[in-house]
Order: sequence, then C-alpha cells, then structure tokens
Amino acid sequence: MNHNQSIYTSNFNVYYGKKHVLNDISLSLSANKAYAIIGPSGCGKTTLLYALSCLLPSSARTSGGIQNDFCQSTAIVLQDFGLFPWKTVYDNIALPLILKKQMTPARKKDITEIIEWFKLSDVVSQFPSTLSGGQKQRVALARAWLVSSDLLLMDEPFSSLDAITREILQDEVKRLYHKSPRTTVIVTHSIEEAVYLGQEIFLFDPTGQIVDTFTNDSFNLEEARDASAYYDMCHRLRNALREVQR
Repeated sequence: MNHNQSIYTSNFNVYYGKKHVLNDISLSLSANKAYAIIGPSGCGKTTLLYALSCLLPSSARTSGGIQNDFCQSTAIVLQDFGLFPWKTVYDNIALPLILKKQMTPARKKDITEIIEWFKLSDVVSQFPSTLSGGQKQRVALARAWLVSSDLLLMDEPFSSLDAITREILQDEVKRLYHKSPRTTVIVTHSIEEAVYLGQEIFLFDPTGQIVDTFTNDSFNLEEARDASAYYDMCHRLRNALREVQR
C-alpha cells in the first residue's frame, strides 16, 4: 500500500431490507497500521469487514461513500477458517499462489517459512479434519499472511480457541505484524484482544455506529499484557462498552 494512501468511508450506510446495519460510518485506515473493532453482538462489525473487502452480498443496499483501491490486494480470515477439507495443510496454504500462478521458487520458500513460523511443519501433509481448532486457525492465518496483501481482515479469528492457545496465536500474529507490517483490522468481542492487537480501537454501539475511537499506547510495548498501560486501556474500553450497552 502506498504510504500516502488510506482506505476510508464517509457517511457510509448498509441496509438489509429495512434493517439499518451500518449507520453513518466515517473512518480512515492508514497504511501498515493495526486496528481493532469491538461492540455488542449484531452491531454490524462483520458487515464492515465485508464492506472493506468489497464482499457485501447483492442483497445489501448501501449509501454514502467508501473507497478501497485494494480490493484485489485484501486477505480475510473468517471464524470458520475457510479451509478446503479435501486439500492438505500445504495445499490449503499455497492455494492463493496456485490460483494466481505465482508458485515460483522464491514463493515456495515463503511457504516453507510461513509454515515454520506458525509451527505447522509436522502437519503439512495432513487434512483439516485431523487438525485441532488451533492448528486449523494457524493454517488460515498462514494462508492469509502468505498473500502479498495490503489489507488483512480478521473476523473473530480466535473465538473458538481455549484461552492459552488464543494468547499464543495472538502473540504470533503480533510478532509477524511487526516483522512484516500491513494494514490489519480485527473484529473481536474480547476487550483484552482488542487492546492487545489494535493500535486504534473503534467502538460500535448497538445501532451500528462508531461512537468512539481509542488510541492504544500499549500496543508497541514488550510484554504488553503485564504493562499498566494495557490494564488501563482495558479498563477504559470495558467502561465504554458497558456504557453503550445500557
């Protein structure tokens, strides 16, 4: 992504029939910055991800403006992993490069490195049905990160995992982000996850509006979960989330 460019929406609305899902959304996403979106269930968080990735269904009606010049350079990680059960771990990860006919020796090396990064070397020949939930999520994340995308969108990617596995994968994603920055957006219901993985955090209310934006000073701290700034940010966000749900 060009460092002078950003993805932005202006007074953007989404309707499904008579239901107003996204309400007057205005935001700007800067290049190579990490964002988190949090809010009550059903407030339109996932719909915003689909809008940003140019994947809104034909049944959605929109108004207002949205600009994303990077629809062809967007990777998305969904809650259900999106793995093909008849393909091995290796083939699931490599699939975007195969489809784009980009399987060069250099890219094969990239696949090997990303498999090692996400600790999948022992299961590369296995099929998704034989994997744990954490391993499936590692495959989905490895595939998304392998794509040379400018924008990475994640829809509650760790929601089905146990607490420790969730933290381990959060750590791996954050380390990979610092190694190879790109614009990332994660939707989550977890206050702690939003604070750990978002430099800026957008708070939705039940009507589908962004009612607050938090700048998270704890994002770049080493061992952030042990820092007072992290706990302070979690406390602020928890109070704000309670307020919008009253």
